Amino acid sequence: MPEPKKGGDREIVPGMKVEATEGDLGEQDVSPAKVRDVVKNPQGEVEAIKVSKGVVFKKELDVPADRVQAVNPVDEVGESNGTVTIDAKEEELESLTKPGPQPLQHESERKQEDLLDQVEQHLPTTEGMREMEREVHAPRLRNPFLRAIGPGLLSGTSGNDPSAVTAYAIDGANVGYAHLWLMLLTTPLYYAVQFACAKIGRISQKGLTQLLREHYGRPVAYAASLLLVISNIALIAADLAAVGSGFELITGIAWIWFVVPVALVLWYLTVYGSFEFFKKIFLTMSFVFIAYILSSFFTHTNWGAVLVRTFVPQIGFNFTSISSAMALLGATISPFSLIWQARAEIEEKREGSLKQQLRAAKLDVGSGAVAGQLVAYFIIVTTASTLFVHNGQINTAADAARALEPLAGPLARYLFAIGLIGAGLVAIPVLLASTSYTVTGAFGWPGALARRPWQSEGFYLVLTASAVVALVITLLHVDPIKLIFWSNIVAAIVAPVLVIAILLIGNHRVIMKNQRLSLLNNIGLALIALILITGAVLLFYGLATGAH
Repeated sequence: MPEPKKGGDREIVPGMKVEATEGDLGEQDVSPAKVRDVVKNPQGEVEAIKVSKGVVFKKELDVPADRVQAVNPVDEVGESNGTVTIDAKEEELESLTKPGPQPLQHESERKQEDLLDQVEQHLPTTEGMREMEREVHAPRLRNPFLRAIGPGLLSGTSGNDPSAVTAYAIDGANVGYAHLWLMLLTTPLYYAVQFACAKIGRISQKGLTQLLREHYGRPVAYAASLLLVISNIALIAADLAAVGSGFELITGIAWIWFVVPVALVLWYLTVYGSFEFFKKIFLTMSFVFIAYILSSFFTHTNWGAVLVRTFVPQIGFNFTSISSAMALLGATISPFSLIWQARAEIEEKREGSLKQQLRAAKLDVGSGAVAGQLVAYFIIVTTASTLFVHNGQINTAADAARALEPLAGPLARYLFAIGLIGAGLVAIPVLLASTSYTVTGAFGWPGALARRPWQSEGFYLVLTASAVVALVITLLHVDPIKLIFWSNIVAAIVAPVLVIAILLIGNHRVIMKNQRLSLLNNIGLALIALILITGAVLLFYGLATGAH
């Protein structure tokens, strides 16, 4: 194979792969960047190359010849026309946001700009002073909690998607306050498994399915991914219907009219919003969950009984009680939130040393665990104080909202409906991203919300396909109750397997080095795995015997 050589411009031909020295051109993506055309002057010398990346999420770049660093006419295995390496930095490629072809600067122009930037920062020029003032006066969050919150809090709130809200509402309607103690018990367990995922992501800089593929084989990664994708798409479809139902409760317009606009808006925000923008938007939406807490104060709650049931366990051995309890656990330990937590932690930019970053992750995950469980707790309190007391029967969270009106007044109904809408709007983007993280990790494709769609086309194609399939299922009027039921069945299979995988990965010497999970964390993971396995066995036993 010929040695790479600087400026071998005459050897550049259309079809060659293009790589960047520092930036990300999606070299490992499903659609690598390639030379589309070569621009030459009358003397036959190459002046520029036109680079094309992507099939659906397209990007075209005009690269001056002086940016070419090396040309390999044939790749290492002889399967392509070769590779062209261009000088391009991460920030430069990240700034390419405009539609249509965009040019990269000539090397001389870029070096001149770099030099001017350095001069302006060191000499008191007008622009230099403005730059320094912007840096000095840039608003920074002083509160360590506000600086720390991010994917952990988003994971905790997104776990209360409409299917989970349905599970909590049905539990309150069926068994009253009896399972409130479970919410207290599962909060530290939920924290243990979510922090384990965050730590794995922070230390390894890899997602869970990617680690499964690399260390436990492709079949394991593919099997886990397939089950999770099926579960996620069913949940997304059910959540779209639930958001539509929430709007119907408020406006009186049929829910089906809201499904397509909601899906399009959420898809656009997830695909074209930056990760930081995405995070801020959906963390802000999370405050809608306060509606569930407020609604409990309109339901004549017996707070004495609530306190007793919170701290004194009450165990029922009939199938209704056991299946309801396992639904709570399944809604709490959501497989999609585990995948999301590990991968989103990689994209979260935390300051300081590794120790400080892990401390911030603990605070972030802890806030998500408490916030998510608190919302679930008050959903149970609300429905137990009304529907259980009056023997009300419900199948969905929308049913719960309707049933609240004659028992607690119209405000309680609207608050519950607003919470239902907020639950779906926060959960659907996380479910979409989780699905993409799962598939791209299993197949070894790069993928991140922090990357532009053209840089990680495989990731965004999976995300888009998931949204389209879920939307079609919703528009076909597939029974959302059945969707929730079967997605929870799949979750019951995946969740314990995933927790065991997290336990193994978190203690893997090669992956975690000297940052393996603590003894307390391991005990929490082992306990939640045991509970989930027991719950799955009981669930399938009930289905097999017809006890449900």
